[in-house]
Amino acid sequence: MTRPNLIVSILHLLGIVTLRFKPVPRIWATWLMAVNLAAVAFLGRIEGQVAFTVAGVAVLAMALIYQRNRFTRVLGICHILWVPMIAWLVWRWDRIQTDPTLATWITLMIASNVVALVIDVTDVTRFLKGERKPFYAW
Repeated sequence: MTRPNLIVSILHLLGIVTLRFKPVPRIWATWLMAVNLAAVAFLGRIEGQVAFTVAGVAVLAMALIYQRNRFTRVLGICHILWVPMIAWLVWRWDRIQTDPTLATWITLMIASNVVALVIDVTDVTRFLKGERKPFYAW
């Protein structure tokens, strides 16, 4: 089987999480994408630029892993990029609080991404212990 190109892989991933997931994981994944994509509303601020860039790099990394491994638990490793971003945002908290809308978004994004990281650690651990079969397909 030939591997799909990067754009097709991204579309496959998007389709899987928004159409193939069961209802609760689908709502969670949609929320997570939305809260991270909200960075677009803050592109005039460095925090929005960093969050948008980190999300973009994570999506590209996921697409590359998807091309090789399909939809497996190892995809969660890409969210490791959130760790330094979250640390940096917490470090900048005094500057972020000057804009209540920005502070609200960053609070929601950090809280959501931390929960997702806990799920990702579990998934990647399961992958490393041998659960390598793709569990969703397009």
